[in-house]
Amino acid sequence: MTKISMEIVNFDKEMKRVEQEVKRFANDDLKGRINFATETLKIVTPVDTGKARKGWKSEIKKDIDGYIDGEIANNVEYIDVLNRGHSKQAPKYFIEQTLSKIGIITPN
Repeated sequence: MTKISMEIVNFDKEMKRVEQEVKRFANDDLKGRINFATETLKIVTPVDTGKARKGWKSEIKKDIDGYIDGEIANNVEYIDVLNRGHSKQAPKYFIEQTLSKIGIITPN
């Protein structure tokens, strides 16, 4: 049996590079998912005046470790009424259905 040994030069430096690469991939993936979810919610939101559709906004922030955190919000005062089925253009709980369908949330 042949023995193989390996020495990693600058191990700490290489581990730091790997950590930065993982962080970049994770952040890029999360940004993409937040942007996709926001745009998808705009598409499925019922339209009368267009105010509720235009109300979708996303915010992306970096935490102290450099990872991102995001939020999707709609501050239009009647978005909850629309989500509960007030419009015949969308089913009840269209927000939750949409986010579940695209894999942002999982049903209980």
